[in-house]
Amino acid sequence: MKSLVGLNPEQRKAVEYIDGPELIFAGAGSGKTKVLIHKIAYLIEKRVVGPRNILAVTFTNKAANELKERIESFFGKNLNLPWVGTFHSICARILRKEIHHLGMSNDFTIYDVSDQIELLKSVIEENNISLGGFEIRDIHRRISFLKNKMASFNDNGAGFGYSRFRDELIKKCYNLYQQALIQANALDFDDLLLYPLKLFDSYPEILEKYRNIFQYILVDEYQDTNKPQFYLVNALARKHRRICVVGDDDQSIYSWRGAEIENILRFDEAFPDCQVFKLEQNYRSTKVILKAATEVVRNNENRADKTLWSNNENGEPITLIEAMDEYDEAYRIAGLIEKEILRNKRAFKDFAVLYRINAQSRVLEEAFRRSNIVYTIVGGVKFFERKEIKDMLAYFRVFLNPKDNVSMKRIINFPARGIGKITLSALESFAREKKVSLYEALAYVDLLDLDRRQKTVLKNFYELVSRFHRLLEQLSFEEWAHVLIDELGIRNYYKNLGDEESLNRLANIEELLSDISEFSRLNEEATLSSYLESVSLISDIDTWDDEKNAVSLMTLHSAKGLEFPVIFICGLNEKLFPLERDGEIKNIEEERRLFYVGLTRAKEKVYLSTSTVRNVMGVPMSTRRSIFLEEIPPELVIEDESHRSSRIAAKRKKSSMEDISGSMVNTNYKPGDVVNHRIFGTGKVIGVDGYGENAKLRIHFGQYGVKTIVAKYLN
Repeated sequence: MKSLVGLNPEQRKAVEYIDGPELIFAGAGSGKTKVLIHKIAYLIEKRVVGPRNILAVTFTNKAANELKERIESFFGKNLNLPWVGTFHSICARILRKEIHHLGMSNDFTIYDVSDQIELLKSVIEENNISLGGFEIRDIHRRISFLKNKMASFNDNGAGFGYSRFRDELIKKCYNLYQQALIQANALDFDDLLLYPLKLFDSYPEILEKYRNIFQYILVDEYQDTNKPQFYLVNALARKHRRICVVGDDDQSIYSWRGAEIENILRFDEAFPDCQVFKLEQNYRSTKVILKAATEVVRNNENRADKTLWSNNENGEPITLIEAMDEYDEAYRIAGLIEKEILRNKRAFKDFAVLYRINAQSRVLEEAFRRSNIVYTIVGGVKFFERKEIKDMLAYFRVFLNPKDNVSMKRIINFPARGIGKITLSALESFAREKKVSLYEALAYVDLLDLDRRQKTVLKNFYELVSRFHRLLEQLSFEEWAHVLIDELGIRNYYKNLGDEESLNRLANIEELLSDISEFSRLNEEATLSSYLESVSLISDIDTWDDEKNAVSLMTLHSAKGLEFPVIFICGLNEKLFPLERDGEIKNIEEERRLFYVGLTRAKEKVYLSTSTVRNVMGVPMSTRRSIFLEEIPPELVIEDESHRSSRIAAKRKKSSMEDISGSMVNTNYKPGDVVNHRIFGTGKVIGVDGYGENAKLRIHFGQYGVKTIVAKYLN
């Protein structure tokens, strides 16, 4: 059978098993995607189920598209394709058909993160809620985290481990935010997962309908599933038990957004008769890279037992770069990339530089620009987040779903049509009083306390929205978009501004129209709704151009699922990687898994870099090497001896060391020292971070408790 060609013995067993629940532990580089595709092809070839009765769930659109393309390569483009997509896109597809059962309209808007924060901000302002020093983004993160955990508030709002004030604050904001979403006929990303569960729970016949449609379910990257995703899969597969999940617990790195590693480690509890297969042959990396990664991750206790092996060559040792500071580190990396290109005839696209947090890219960018190294940042400002594109998408959303207040406020006076803050405020007050959307309030503009000119402008805008809402039924989506942009006068608006930035914005809008044309070409039944859905669910990786000849800069989280001939992992210092928050490492095992993911992205060569000094909030601080470097067997590592750094890096290095050594002359505190502060009085030093006058001291000040004070502010 074609579907079994090219598989190793364990892969073949995993593909052929169709008698019940199945768990496939697929180690890094073990051909996970290949097995998934061959499994789908096998199900179709053996006629186990029809193509349209197969559901394959992935975590990125990029992975979903790869699955579709490779399935088509098996059977040709005439095949009735299985349901393939991300959890969010599959759920959105179900909700477009069924959400009316929950009292919402099928033309709902999907709010991205910036829209969600804007809505939350409006809710907080309208209800005069005091945040007590908390940031709106922090409240938003907590709401999202609670949704991912399917947590509920008890009667007094406590129980989340925060202060009572914060518990009550989050409870109040959560409830008002959710009400505002419903009023706007909008869903956030978390609701896309939660609403199908509500639907299945309230309407068993709808659950039964989708169980009959999805007669065989395959889930990729199962270690990254959160609680709602687990319940969704469980609800759909519990009856027919035809389910195959694929993943690697050693690559579970998303607990901060709700992922639960227990979902894969305890799959046999949800499906007790499941068959387990282990794919342990690695096809990607050299033996040296694999050995290093394996020895590191073995230090984790919460993992399934498995040992990756490879028939690849031994390969080069891992190279350790011990830099003076992050500038020296960046220029050393730039120099080694140049050397690799000259010696080994590599191209820029053969390299990826991985870091723990986005802020680390700034120094790397400086070094690469000065070294004339072409680079691209994965996760930078994306096309669909540019102002002019967000403006146009806001128009699209309003014309599809007029109840979308967030989008309405964005475009009601763009381009300027004379609707100022006073007019908008009057409209908002009326809408709140009548408990209607801004669009619905526009129908009663004659009741507002405004002059004739303002009322005329509002009426004209109301007619514009109503007309283009009706035109959706009469024109194709592509034609509708072109007519809209002409009608709004967007081209003339930017042309009349005339400056270079405005012309660039106009070029981006023309590019948006090109994207709509391409979307319409690839999707025979393209609609405004389906386009907005595809745009809202795009991830950083989906927009990354892997054909561009440029060095890729990205966080370790973004690198998951990718591979490169040469990988650099920089910033391997304690407190940075593993990352320390609030004075503690929240989950050392997950940080170690993240390092494992980074190592196993490399096919041929790995460089690891650390530094003796790093700048923290502009202050040079002495720092130790990461514990992860000590976990790699020393025989696998050689030290980089090129010590190549530019004059700029050398100058920065000298300056940093002078700052430290100079301040060490003046001040050198240690635990146990008694100090005096002009406000807190006398205290005892209990911890020291750094050296000299810029060192951060943790001091116990009796009745004031423990404070962190910079040394130069003490006597």
